[in-house]
Amino acid sequence: MIYDSVIFTGDSTISGCSSIDLHTDNYSLLNREAVGAEGTFYYDSQISIEDRRFQLSLNGQTLLQEDPITGQAINEISYQINTGDFFIKTEEIDPFQRARLFFDDTTPIESFSDIHYNFVSGSGVVAATGDYGQSLKTSIVAAFGTSVFTDYDYFLNGQKVYSGVGVGVSIGTDADFIPLFATAANVAGVVTAENKTGFKYSAYKKRFKSDSITGENPDVFGSGFIEKRTNYYINGVSELQSNYLELYTGVTIIKSGVNSLISGSIEGKEFAVQTSVESIIL
Repeated sequence: MIYDSVIFTGDSTISGCSSIDLHTDNYSLLNREAVGAEGTFYYDSQISIEDRRFQLSLNGQTLLQEDPITGQAINEISYQINTGDFFIKTEEIDPFQRARLFFDDTTPIESFSDIHYNFVSGSGVVAATGDYGQSLKTSIVAAFGTSVFTDYDYFLNGQKVYSGVGVGVSIGTDADFIPLFATAANVAGVVTAENKTGFKYSAYKKRFKSDSITGENPDVFGSGFIEKRTNYYINGVSELQSNYLELYTGVTIIKSGVNSLISGSIEGKEFAVQTSVESIIL
């Protein structure tokens, strides 16, 4: 079994507070559940973010969002996607349509499906099938510009893969990297000449101040985290938060006379207060 925890604000300098200055005011953006019935699902369109970009999982499989190609039909606008798994409509349409998730015909959506999502900054990218992953680098550069291998989380047919277990770097780890899913020198890939047409490669840019811990042990020791800000994968499949426990006190020592910054928002108004407290638990 391969276990992978993607911890947002997984930084030793960040506490469990909700702070605008520390970029930890993101509770509302993560691990959200899509609601719906009879195969029609909706996301929370009231969340105030600039772009409607999602990292969405369907029964544990991570799906890729694509901006649809639009056309004009009789008394309506037509929508089409080519390589993605789902899309949303952003035109001036009624609120219910604006909050709806639209899936490709090949996406196995059912009325009883579990759909969870994170709002993410920027878009995921996808590469065409038929090679060993080289085309994914072209897609990454087109979407994000110059990058390094460790800037991204990688997926193979919607399942998360890891450096050394399913994906490697064919040319170092600098800006000349090529994600390689084939078995080669120093690369433990799973794609072969016989099955390479059956895979779709995708990548998501990692969230700011996130950390990943991968291993064969399901428990994470020695690394702090903030509850409900972790995406947890087992063998590449995204797990529901109800399937695991997050137990971490964060208490290591008590100090007195510590200067602290308290910030947040109340009813849409931001505030920040610099104060000195008698004691604080770290």
